[in-house]
Amino acid sequence: MFQRLHPFTVLGYILLVASVVPLILSLPSVAAAMLFVAYCFGLLEFQKYTSNYQFALLLIAGTALGIVLDLHYQAWPLLTFSLLFAASATIVRQRFMRYFTYVDLLWVDTGKAIFAVLFYVLAIWGKPFSWDFWLLPIIPLTAAVGLTISYIQDAGKMKQLTRGGYRVQVGRPAPDFELPDQDGNLVRLSDLHGKHPVLLIFVRGDWCPGCHMMLRTYERNRARFKEKGVHVIGIGPDDISVNLSMVQRIGVGYRMLSDDKQEVSSQYGVVYSNPLIETMVDYSKGMPLPASFLVDANGIVRYASRPDRVGEFLDPELIFGVLDGIQPDTSVAWA
Repeated sequence: MFQRLHPFTVLGYILLVASVVPLILSLPSVAAAMLFVAYCFGLLEFQKYTSNYQFALLLIAGTALGIVLDLHYQAWPLLTFSLLFAASATIVRQRFMRYFTYVDLLWVDTGKAIFAVLFYVLAIWGKPFSWDFWLLPIIPLTAAVGLTISYIQDAGKMKQLTRGGYRVQVGRPAPDFELPDQDGNLVRLSDLHGKHPVLLIFVRGDWCPGCHMMLRTYERNRARFKEKGVHVIGIGPDDISVNLSMVQRIGVGYRMLSDDKQEVSSQYGVVYSNPLIETMVDYSKGMPLPASFLVDANGIVRYASRPDRVGEFLDPELIFGVLDGIQPDTSVAWA
C-alpha cells in the first residue's frame, strides 16, 4: 500500500490548498511560489506513477499559478492561458495514450506547447522584470516543450523502425527464451508448452509513463485473460530490483521479466536505437518498442500488435477476439 503512495503528489496537493492562506493575507508572490513548487512536485512523479492524481495536480496547479500571477500583475488572462496550455501539453498524451499512441495526433501536444509559449511571450511583453511573473512559468513551459520535442523525435524513430514489421510474425513459432522475473525466478517460455496461451507484453522500462498505462490496462483485464487460460508476462529492459519496485508501485499482479541485455527484444525485433532517450536512461543495447504478442499453447504466434499502429498494444479487446478462435492443440512448435 505504502509503495503505491504518491508522496510528492500528496505534498503538492497540500501546498495547493495551503496557497489560499497567503492569498488571504495579500501575499500573492508567496502563493505563486507555493503553487510553483506544487507543480514541480507533480512533475517529479510524472514518470513514476502516471496517475490521474498527478495529471489533475499539474492542471490545477498550473492554471492556479497563472491566475494568481495574472491578477497580481494585471495581465489577465495571458499567463493563465499559457500555463493551462503548458500543463495540458504535458499530460494529454499520457492521459489519452490509448487514442494518441506514441505516434498519432502529434499536432495536439505540439499546438498546445506553441500556444503556451506564445501566450507567455505576450504576457511578459513590455512588462518590467518581476522574478515571479517572468521566472515561475519557465519550468512548466520547459517541460511541455521538451516533452513535445521528444514525442516528435521518438515518433519518427518508431515509424522508421516499424516500416518493415517485426522480426517475429503471426503464424510462425515464437523464439524461446529464459529470463528472471521480479523475484529472481527463471521463466522459460517453452515450459508453458501444452499448458497455456501466453501473452508477452514488451515495455520500454520504468522510466516510460506510457508503459505504466499499458501495464495497468492489461492488469484491469487480468481476470478476463485468466478465464481464457492466458498466462500474461511482461518483459522490460530494467533489472530485477527496478521491475520489483515498478510492479509493486503501480499494482501489477503478473510477472515482469528482466531483459536487461535486450537479447529477447532483439530476437522479437522490438528494439531500436534512440540516442535522445538513451542519454536519459542507461540502455546500452538500444530502446525497446512497446509491443504485444499472443503465443498459443503450441508456441505459435497468433497475434502481434501492428507495428504500423504503435498503440495497438493498449487495446486488449483485439487479443480477446483472437483468443476466441484458438483451438486447443498440443503439438510442439517452439523455436
